[in-house]
This record gives sequence, structure tokens and C-alpha cells, in this order.
Amino acid sequence: MTASLTKISRPPVSPPVASPSLSRRFVRATSFWLFGLSASILIGSLWGSAVTGSRGTAAAVVRDIAMEQIVHKRIVGWITEGLASVDVIVPGDTASADRLLALPETGRVLDNLTDQLVEAIYAPVGGTALVDPASALLPAVPQITRVLADAGLAADEGTLAALVSTIEPIPLDGSGQIPVTSAATRVSAALSLAALVAGVAAVLFGGGAVLSSPDRMAAVRNLAYRLMLTSLSLAVMLRLGSWLADPAGGASPWRAGLSTILGSFTYVPLLAAAICAAVMVAVKKRRDQRPNRSRVR
Repeated sequence: MTASLTKISRPPVSPPVASPSLSRRFVRATSFWLFGLSASILIGSLWGSAVTGSRGTAAAVVRDIAMEQIVHKRIVGWITEGLASVDVIVPGDTASADRLLALPETGRVLDNLTDQLVEAIYAPVGGTALVDPASALLPAVPQITRVLADAGLAADEGTLAALVSTIEPIPLDGSGQIPVTSAATRVSAALSLAALVAGVAAVLFGGGAVLSSPDRMAAVRNLAYRLMLTSLSLAVMLRLGSWLADPAGGASPWRAGLSTILGSFTYVPLLAAAICAAVMVAVKKRRDQRPNRSRVR
């Protein structure tokens, strides 16, 4: 009787759960790591391609640099040397040039030159890459003449127009047969290709990580979480780098240009992070609905 009771009360022994093999765990860990690396390259390449392919960003950077490199060096030189050559001003009269640079028309000249520089930056390989200062300065000749006349300087509009017309276009050529002005296009294309390759790699390694995981839904959520952290980290680094490059705001044209580049298109990693967050929420809802479905069945 005692033996029979002992036999009845003994709980059934469940079979031991087989733990994943060492090789399977190594494949899963390697796949997760390679996915993270590919995802980082993907997000960074997408951001870089957006920046280098944006004419608006290029125009902002060119404007920052042009304020020093073009206005203070080139335009001042053209105006002072040209007016001195026709005896309108004496050589070295930078005060008159400074008054001319303060004109709204001079600002429009800079806008025109900036537009020409941006067009030259995106000129195709083998295309014409020229900046024509004469075409930018000619519309400002009437106002320049009036300012000189108000200052008591004898200036003739026709003479000034002829003088400006003598300024020759500036070729923006690089070494060899490949112009430097196509660099932005080439870089954007290279980054787009890198993003494509990284995207394919992320899909392959992410798929391998999911297939080698015992809980595939949890693996998908883990991948989305990793990609979200990568995207947010990149967005934070870009914004922080933009501030560190030019914390004073306009400290120097080169630093302002770098700050503009780093601060542009930060919505790209933020958008990727938002998509990953949506995937995580969708996976969680699907997992929460599974027990309910099993009860209905």
C-alpha cells in the first residue's frame, strides 16, 4: 500500500531543456555585432549622402567661407584696384571700399556669387565650372556710382560698368581632367553606395541573428533597440559636434561652415530612431496578443 502511494505521488520528471550549442551562440553574437556595425555605417552614410547632396547646405557653407575669402579679399581688391586705375579714388583708399561693401546691393552681389559657386560645386565631371564676378557686380554699378558721387568722388556709371566688365571669370579647376567642383557629387554617390551595401549587410546579419535566436520576436525587438540607440547616439554627437565647432556663433567662417555641416540633416538619424521605436512597439503588442489568442482557441 505504501509503495503504491509513493508511486502515485511522485511528480513526473520533465526532460531536460537542451541549451543552445556553443557554435550557435557564437553565430548569434557575431550576427548581432555585425548588424550593429552595418547599421552604424548605414545611418552615417545616409546622413552624409543627404548633407553632400544638399545644395542648401552647400550654399550655407559657401556663404560662411565667402564672407572672408571672397568679400574681404576679392571684392575689396576688385573695387579698390579698379577705381584707383581710373583715378576715381587714390590707391589704398579702403574707406570708400568699406562703404561700398556695406550697401544692400553688395549683399546681393554676394548672394549671386554664392549661387554661382554652388552651381560650380555641383557641376558634372567635364562640365564648365566658372564663377563670373562681372555678372554679379554689374547690377550694383548704379548704386556704387551714387555712393561715390555722394562722397564727392567723380564717378561715371558707364566707366564703372566698363571697368567691372573687364573682370574675367574665375575657373574652378582641379588637378588633371577631374574638376574639384564635382567632389560633392562624387562623395554623395559614394556615400549612397556605402549606404546600399551597409543596408544589405544589415538585413543579412539581422536575419541571421533572428534565425539563430530561440525567441525570434525578442531578437527582432533587440535589433530595433540596437538600431534606435545607434541613431540617437549619432544625432546627439552631430548636435554636440555642431556646437563644439562654433560655440560662439560666427567665431570664424571655417568653424561656422563646419558647424553648419554637422548640424544639417540631423533628422535623418532621428527618423531612423523613430521607425525603430515603432517597430519595438509593434513587436511588443504582437507578443502581448499571443496569450489572448491561445485562450480563444
